[in-house]
Amino acid sequence: MDLSDREKERYRRQLTVPLWDQSLLRSSAVFVAGVGGLGGTSALYLALAGVGRIRIVDRDRVSVSNLNRQILFDEKSLGQLKVEEAGRRLRAANPHITIETSSETIDRGSLVRLAADMSLLVDGLDNVESRFVLNEYSVQNQVPYLYGAVRGWQGMVGLFHPPRTACLACFLSENRETPSPVPVFGCLPGTIGLIQATEALKYIMGLAPSLLGRLLIYDGRDMTFDPVEVAKNPACPVCSGRAA
Repeated sequence: MDLSDREKERYRRQLTVPLWDQSLLRSSAVFVAGVGGLGGTSALYLALAGVGRIRIVDRDRVSVSNLNRQILFDEKSLGQLKVEEAGRRLRAANPHITIETSSETIDRGSLVRLAADMSLLVDGLDNVESRFVLNEYSVQNQVPYLYGAVRGWQGMVGLFHPPRTACLACFLSENRETPSPVPVFGCLPGTIGLIQATEALKYIMGLAPSLLGRLLIYDGRDMTFDPVEVAKNPACPVCSGRAA
């Protein structure tokens, strides 16, 4: 795809980065589940980088408690559907790309339609149940799944692409209890969302993602980054029956 003069100027700084491929970004399609602290940050930087088509899905409306960490919203957004507000701001941030929105609930039935023709799944969710639905879709359709999670001072990012790698269910239990509300300080989702966006861009451009089959654990209090290899679980209820 040829870039317009306006796009060449917009992306001028990143076009000089070694191995950068703007045409691959422009022809890609990314699914972002949830546009709160994690997904909103990821979606914004994917849009700014020039990912050609981004589909965002979130059923929630903006509340006051979102505003300490969710960068696509402000006081005027209160009560509005997150996808409508996020879609408007992402389109304003980069009018050269396509933003698709849906406020449907993510479940096994809807995800077959919502994630159709997407080349990458980005997890900006805040509950284990929906994450496992996303993970099952990833395993069944062999679409890479970019996991992100935050709690307290810690955040995690991992890229899983079964059968090449383990899946989310290899190391995380679906019955894990999650406190409500989840404790989190404002900077943390931004940090993790930016790492997700970085890994997404590298994957799209065919560069070896650093976190493929690995989990990066970030601690904001101690300022540490610890990558951990995630082994396949031979007894995994989701991916164990699928050959590499």
